[in-house]
Amino acid sequence: MANPDQRTILLEQAYDELKAICTKFQDESGASDMEVKTLLRELARVYEKDNDDNYDMDWDV
Repeated sequence: MANPDQRTILLEQAYDELKAICTKFQDESGASDMEVKTLLRELARVYEKDNDDNYDMDWDV
């Protein structure tokens, strides 16, 4: 696992990349803010189910 500083950098990079992907998706599809939020929530639920069963992780970032 990455050390805390590396983890913070990786989380910031992931945030920036996800934001860019969501913005591009919204621009190209005409999706509303709520539709993008719903999509992200659904994706988070998939990862919560997969990871909660295998790891003791706190996903509050």
